[in-house]
Amino acid sequence: MDRFVNTQKDVELLVKYGIVENWLGDNSEVSTLINKLGKGVWINDNDFYFAIVAEDLNSHCGTNLRQNYLNTPWAIISFVAAVFLLILTFIQTVCSIISIA
Repeated sequence: MDRFVNTQKDVELLVKYGIVENWLGDNSEVSTLINKLGKGVWINDNDFYFAIVAEDLNSHCGTNLRQNYLNTPWAIISFVAAVFLLILTFIQTVCSIISIA
């Protein structure tokens, strides 16, 4: 359950559709409780019961990110340019460190 609940909004959705009953009163408390339940527990990513659901959820969220932030050619070009500039900045930093040493 920890894989599906990260914020209060996640709890709101689960309560809305009757998947979780909130007896604590505050959605943030439920979110914190669920997130702490799996602390220290190791689960194989491929063998857990909801692996297919988690994969579909991650795919859906990735699609939403692309639709929201990389929805036009200019956004994609800007993203590529920003990554390129970060790489150049890193190279410049490394070169300046090498020249100092």
